[in-house]
Amino acid sequence: MSDQPDKVERWTWTQFPATRLEAARMVIPLACSYAPLSPLPPHLQPFEFDPQQCRTCEAVLNSYCQCDFRSLTWLCPLCGTKNNFPQQYSAINESNLPTELHRESTTVEYVLGNARPLPPPFYLFCIDLCVGSANPQDMEDLRETLLKALNFLPPDAIVGVITFGTAVSVHELRPASDDLPGRVFTLKGSKAYTTQQIAKFLRLNIQGPLLEKEMPKHAPGTVPNTFFARLSDVEMFLTELFEGLEPDPWPVDPHCRQRRCVGAAMSTAVGLCDALFPGSGGRIMLFLSGPCTEGPGLTVDTDLGNVMRGHNDIKGDTPEAKNWTKARTFYDELSSKLVRNGHCVDAFLNALDQVGFAEMRSCVTLTGGTCLLVDSYSNEKFVDAFKKFFRRNADGTFPKVYNARIKVQCSPQWKVAGACGPVTSAKKKSLSVSQDSEMGVGGTCEWIMPSVDDKTHLAFYFEVANTQKTGGFRFVQFTTRYQHCSGSTRLRVTTLCHPISTATRADDFVQCFDQETAAVLMARLASFKAEDGHLFDVLRWLDGHLIKLVAKFAKYERDNPSSLTLAPQLSLFPQFIFHLRRSQFLQVFNSSPDETCFFRLWLDRESPTNALVMIQPALYSYDSSGGPRPCLLDSTSVTPDCILVLDTYFEVVVHYGESIVAWREAGYQNQPNYEYFKRLLEQPVEEAMKIVKARYPQPRFVECDHHGSQARLLYNVINPSKTHQDGDNYGGGGGEIVYTDDASLQTFLDHLKKLAVQ
Repeated sequence: MSDQPDKVERWTWTQFPATRLEAARMVIPLACSYAPLSPLPPHLQPFEFDPQQCRTCEAVLNSYCQCDFRSLTWLCPLCGTKNNFPQQYSAINESNLPTELHRESTTVEYVLGNARPLPPPFYLFCIDLCVGSANPQDMEDLRETLLKALNFLPPDAIVGVITFGTAVSVHELRPASDDLPGRVFTLKGSKAYTTQQIAKFLRLNIQGPLLEKEMPKHAPGTVPNTFFARLSDVEMFLTELFEGLEPDPWPVDPHCRQRRCVGAAMSTAVGLCDALFPGSGGRIMLFLSGPCTEGPGLTVDTDLGNVMRGHNDIKGDTPEAKNWTKARTFYDELSSKLVRNGHCVDAFLNALDQVGFAEMRSCVTLTGGTCLLVDSYSNEKFVDAFKKFFRRNADGTFPKVYNARIKVQCSPQWKVAGACGPVTSAKKKSLSVSQDSEMGVGGTCEWIMPSVDDKTHLAFYFEVANTQKTGGFRFVQFTTRYQHCSGSTRLRVTTLCHPISTATRADDFVQCFDQETAAVLMARLASFKAEDGHLFDVLRWLDGHLIKLVAKFAKYERDNPSSLTLAPQLSLFPQFIFHLRRSQFLQVFNSSPDETCFFRLWLDRESPTNALVMIQPALYSYDSSGGPRPCLLDSTSVTPDCILVLDTYFEVVVHYGESIVAWREAGYQNQPNYEYFKRLLEQPVEEAMKIVKARYPQPRFVECDHHGSQARLLYNVINPSKTHQDGDNYGGGGGEIVYTDDASLQTFLDHLKKLAVQ
């Protein structure tokens, strides 16, 4: 019941046809899930020298290169160019190979010595002060959260502070040895600011970025750059600043929302970082407690009579969504500047209602930032997740890296068609780029990731380019150049080979199908299409692929649905798609726009194992005979004498059956003769809490009784095999009756068989 580590890469097909025509008949594209920064094996440490690269395609020397030790040359598997080894490789032979040529060294890492030194990552706190007016405890919780962040950061971290409410305040940071008080520069919250305007107003010297050893020298007559400082120098000052934070003093009418200039604060933060840290990685940590009601990025006005926009408002372009397009355009422009400089935004959202995350999603999703959505900063779910946000490796370094660029190079047999995940196109063309199709973010061989960590899994989609059938292998190389938290520039290189199959029988390819990976990567494509497309079109696209896949690889007699059978490697894929169609990634009826963006953000970066739990939740059963036992995600699994644990990834639900509730209310667990029943009540909670504590972001933990109000969390996701429309189910049979108009899995499969055999 705990999260299992995934491989560095997983393919939808472990073998794939040789020609474009045969590949098109496979229905599901050739794609892989790839973790660019998965931990290296202990025996394979980063190399302290620059890599050897092909003189034609710039591919890095790897274990699939053919080497001629007599002439000291190597053949590039990607373009076929013969290259010379440098002098330092003169002693190599078959029994004395460098590490990068060992067959198991498919992933290696280099510390580049020719890159310019960069400062440690910066952390800019962007703090919403429109909190605490209704409940003073909210402000106290915010202060405690900020003070914890100071303890989690390394002493050499470069930090800055911006606060905002009705106006934006940029704080000077003074070291303890400086007797001068820190000044505060205040900007209007009703307008956006460019980098040049920020630099002029704050009198910044923007001749170059901060260097690693010292802060920049400023010209005479200008204000020294005291807006950023090393944490070790200003920790006392920041502690006093955070402890003294007070709610925004601007008066608020009882019938109005607070005036909150989120857009102006974000443009100030982005402009300040653009001026002082161009091309050097860092994070803007946004602590937000409500929607933007003032200035650029306006989500909703201050009148409480005007409600926040919902999905139907956005789709129907109603008056509630009148600010939607303008706000999204504003934040999209900010995200472009963030991506260009390698800066990311983390959103820590504390509100019972929406805060406008859907409008600003590009600033978080495209920069690789984190989003935590809670109702209070004192919530245990947030406290634990916030601590995990600052987790460190065994050597004390942070796993998050910055300013990353990932490049894909392919051998001539195939092309890269696109990627899905927290990536932005670098608009770089090459012979490895597909000219005919795009899947996700395509049309390029290189993508930008302002921030990425060891848990991030990207999806890459490929297209076969061959027109003639030949066997052998296809090769692909992923090169990820990034800024390490120490300031050094590193290059992670992964080289993979993929078998080319010359088989013609469908049965041969079914054995090579990874239905779990295929379901996750198809879900990412569907989520990408659903961002700005119509749900009906996305569902038709999914259904069309499923019908074609079953028609291609199932065994059946034509026009005889009852004869259709699926191989084990394909048998679960239809139910994955069934649950995907009903999931919160596509069905937005019971979710706000902010929640939908939150769900899709994590689907786009989690491993296939975790993402599959999001698509098809896991259900475990406990009863008097023991547990946990995996059981069907079906209404027949809801029985009176069992306890169910439902893991949807974002929520972990413990559901007590009707008889269990009655026995518990009677107090049997307190009687010595019923010790086993007490243990039955404790074990599911213990196992559920293990899942909760191990996961990031931490899921919501819910305990509910049969027919309790929270039981809907279980009934909404299980397959409704018994519904109120089945009159013969009343008074007999096992399982729970679900009140829904949704089709059951069996009905879905019956229609699938009927369409596939036509």
